Amino acid sequence: MSVGYIEVRTRNQVTLPKALATKLQIREGDLLEYNIEDGKIIITPKALIPKEQTWFWSKAWQQGEKEVQKELDQKGPGKAVTAKELLADITNA
Repeated sequence: MSVGYIEVRTRNQVTLPKALATKLQIREGDLLEYNIEDGKIIITPKALIPKEQTWFWSKAWQQGEKEVQKELDQKGPGKAVTAKELLADITNA
């Protein structure tokens, strides 16, 4: 655990030290979530998902991803030499 100090400046602005921003890969425009717990400010870097990508992170889609991964772990990837073989394999799944 690292300890450092950040000065509160005019208009209550703070600047993250470069070493901290680099270590946590925080860049200009990134969002930071804050939470107050027991008189402490806890700041966590956050990444928002673009609207056009939210389908991928839905519970139903992620469940499907887990099922596919489980099958791959058990059986390994299939092999298809031709497009016809590939189509036959995926339509018989």
